[in-house]
Amino acid sequence: MKAFVKDFLKTKFALPAIIAAGILLMVLIVKLQPQMKHDPQARPSVSVNTVTVNEHTIRPAITGFGTVEPDLTLQAKAEVSGRITYIHPELKTGEILAKDTLLLRIDDRDYRLNLKQAEADLLSSQASLKEMELTVENNKLDLKLANEKLKVRKKELARLEKLRKSGAVSLSTLDAERQNMLQQQQEVQQLKNTQITLPSDIEVLKAKIEISKAQLEQSKRDLARTEIRLPFHGRISAVSAEQDQFVSTNTLLFEAYGINKMIVNAQFSLQQFGQLAAGFDRAKLKYENILSGQTMSELFASLGLSATIYTAGNKSLSWEAKVERLSGNLDSKTRTLGVTVSVEGVYEKIDPGVKPPLLAGNYMQVDLHGAQKKFVAAPRFSLHQGQIYRVSESNTLERLNLDKVQLQGELALFTDTLKPGDRIVTSDIFPAVQGMNLSPVADKALQQQLDTWVRKAL
Repeated sequence: MKAFVKDFLKTKFALPAIIAAGILLMVLIVKLQPQMKHDPQARPSVSVNTVTVNEHTIRPAITGFGTVEPDLTLQAKAEVSGRITYIHPELKTGEILAKDTLLLRIDDRDYRLNLKQAEADLLSSQASLKEMELTVENNKLDLKLANEKLKVRKKELARLEKLRKSGAVSLSTLDAERQNMLQQQQEVQQLKNTQITLPSDIEVLKAKIEISKAQLEQSKRDLARTEIRLPFHGRISAVSAEQDQFVSTNTLLFEAYGINKMIVNAQFSLQQFGQLAAGFDRAKLKYENILSGQTMSELFASLGLSATIYTAGNKSLSWEAKVERLSGNLDSKTRTLGVTVSVEGVYEKIDPGVKPPLLAGNYMQVDLHGAQKKFVAAPRFSLHQGQIYRVSESNTLERLNLDKVQLQGELALFTDTLKPGDRIVTSDIFPAVQGMNLSPVADKALQQQLDTWVRKAL
């Protein structure tokens, strides 16, 4: 047999026979292979945790940070020069003093003398005016009498001229009477001239009186400026003055700030504030309404904007605040928007050992709240790089792109994309393939936690 095979392989028919046998064997293998059928169980489903999202009426909020500053600050400077004769014994850094407390007094003797001089000048000018007014009245009477005398002289001259024609009086008598009449005419004219100039003299005296009044008022103000009082309930932050020190005008004496109202200028990103502003009533933001005389704080209150501030890192200490205004420009370094909020009565609300007052320089967290709005709330950690995973009705994976989502604490708030009743995947999936089969398992503990987060945001 072996010899036959060797002889056959040496023939020219060996190679074609081997090729034909190989082809026949391949055909038989294919034909005899059982038919392949699609097995739907070949793609196993992936078990995932889910929560069901619902719609809630929530006050959206954003978080920023800023430093406490006093609303009122004072740099008390000397408005008159002189030696300091009195300093309040409690004028020290950190002391809290009441409004109108006398803190310093500057030697006032020279200013009292100036005041007396100004009072005397005013009395003198007023007396001169009264004397001038009396002169005007006397001038009117003198002019009236002078006119009567002139009439008499004219009649007497006419009578003597008639008698002279008949030779009853001498020429010298007639000339003497003419001289008397001319003198009387001169007296009348002088009185008339005086009557013309008297009103201007009175105006000059009135002007002097006004000057004297102004000097008197200036003297009173200078005298009052020798006493420096605190214009508000305040806390002393710096003291520069000393007893018996001579101070000139504009010398810094002390610094203080008001304790009734404190402000925080918190910084927010433009994206954050834009999300909050999206819920504003557009009708109230019309240009003509903004210029209607309404303050910024009143406008923000009408938009439902409010704030709560916390000691940074300790949310157990909180204060309700009012939104005052926006900064006029973006921060040059962080490109963030400043929002100023205020807290009033900070010293009235203190609780020793529990709730200290707001002090200048405290670093605070500021939560800015908008008007209530309906949102679908989901856990924040369920977001995946701009997407959220939803379970379809057929239990397959749907990867949804997020166009609008507002982050608030542990929540992600949606006005679109999601609808009430949607099931959201909260566990990690890798790889997360669109349309893959899922075996959803409701996460009851997380569902309760989500409800708790929502209640805090209401």
